[in-house]
Amino acid sequence: MEKETTLIGEYLGTIEEFVPGEGTYADDGKIYASNIGKAILDKENHTARVDGKFPSELKVGQIIFGEVLNIRKNIVTIIARKIQGIKGEIDVKTGLYVSNISDSYVERPDDMFGIGDIIKGKIIKIEPGMIDISTKGEFGVVKAFCKRCRYPLVELKKFKGKLVCPSCGHREQRKLAKDYGNVAII
Repeated sequence: MEKETTLIGEYLGTIEEFVPGEGTYADDGKIYASNIGKAILDKENHTARVDGKFPSELKVGQIIFGEVLNIRKNIVTIIARKIQGIKGEIDVKTGLYVSNISDSYVERPDDMFGIGDIIKGKIIKIEPGMIDISTKGEFGVVKAFCKRCRYPLVELKKFKGKLVCPSCGHREQRKLAKDYGNVAII
C-alpha cells in the first residue's frame, strides 16, 4: 500500500504487521512516520518505510505558529502551520512538554491552553519523529477560543493571563504570548 503524503508522527501500523524501516520509528508497539514523504507498506516483506525527507525549512530557534490539537497531562500536541518570516504553509506535528510551557511550574496544561488555540512557540529540539517547542518567556497563545461557545476571547487588561468571552461572558486563563491579539498570521 502506498500513500501520497505522510506527515511526521502519522500512524503506519504495528510491529506485529511490519518491521520499522527508513523514515519510521516504533513507539509502544506502533509504527509512525519520522519524516514527510510517501509511505511504503510492503505486506509481502513485512516492512514499513517512508520515502521522503524531513522538512528542511525547520531549524532549532525558529518561531512557529500552530494550532493546539490535543492536551494531555504531560504534553500538548500542536500542528505547526507557519514559520515566522517564511512564506507558505507547513503541516508538522510538534510536541510541547509541560516543562517547556512556562518559566514557572505548570500543574495542568489544560489551564494554559485550549483545543484550537493558536500558539506562538520556539523550536528547541529536532530529532527523527520528534519536534519539541517551547512557549517559555514571551511565547504562548496568540489567539484563544472560548471553551464553552468557541467565540474568540479578549484579554482583560487589568488581570494578566485572564480572558473573557464577549459572547457568553465565560472567563478563562491562558499562557499568553506577549503580543496576544496583535498577531496577523499571513
